[in-house]
Amino acid sequence: MGSEVKQGELWSAEPAGWAGQERRHAPLFGAMIDAAGVGLGHRVLDIGCGAGHSCGLIAATGASVVGVDAAAGLIDHARRTVGDAEFHVGGIEELEFADDEFDVVFAANSVQYAADLGAALAELKRVCKPDGAVVAGLFGPPDDVTYRPVLEALGPFMPPPPPGAEPGGPFRLSSPGVLAAAFADAGLDVGAQGAVNCPFSYESWDEFWQIAHAAGPTQMAIGHSGAAAVEEANRQAVEPFVAPDGSITFDPNQFVYVVGRPATT
Repeated sequence: MGSEVKQGELWSAEPAGWAGQERRHAPLFGAMIDAAGVGLGHRVLDIGCGAGHSCGLIAATGASVVGVDAAAGLIDHARRTVGDAEFHVGGIEELEFADDEFDVVFAANSVQYAADLGAALAELKRVCKPDGAVVAGLFGPPDDVTYRPVLEALGPFMPPPPPGAEPGGPFRLSSPGVLAAAFADAGLDVGAQGAVNCPFSYESWDEFWQIAHAAGPTQMAIGHSGAAAVEEANRQAVEPFVAPDGSITFDPNQFVYVVGRPATT
């Protein structure tokens, strides 16, 4: 729970900035919605909903959606900007919902940050109806993610992990088969799997840094090592992707997703 609280504080720092990045994940959100068969009359839990962009896309299908995130600042932003959804502050490992409550449990860019992955997936399965679906999506293999240098640039500026901590980070479950195996271990029968490209484009360094600065890991690095050092490392990481007009594009930028259904045996 301490880690959950800390992550909530980090991601709450600049919610409007992070909302700009969420929009760039729309291809992933759309692919996950389609793969899980989200539609009219479904009740959907969006766990790790962030600033609410995915909730808005889910609601547009005619489904009712409940968004949950550990960051109160992001939830406040979502409440102001997404009208057709219900929002709660909370974590992924202890969900305050009844068994079998949701037709679809939707987890984009969240399960890889769970302190206890097994407990998190068990909770997603618990609140999913027996004939429902759990869908999770996250960064694909690092070699297929051109945004990777930006993430790696933060490493030297991060505080050391606590003793005995499991390896984490954005690519924790990105290697082929790892996310599907975690689903199977949690008692979820793996169905659809896929990959989708989410190019990240920015008009200028200023736009990029406003958005990147808002991410939880960047906030953690700044808190540990100072803003100037982290900004300079980001400038160096971004330099190969800057066009003559000053725009910045990361493409290709692969994300992967897995759909699982509660095992019947």
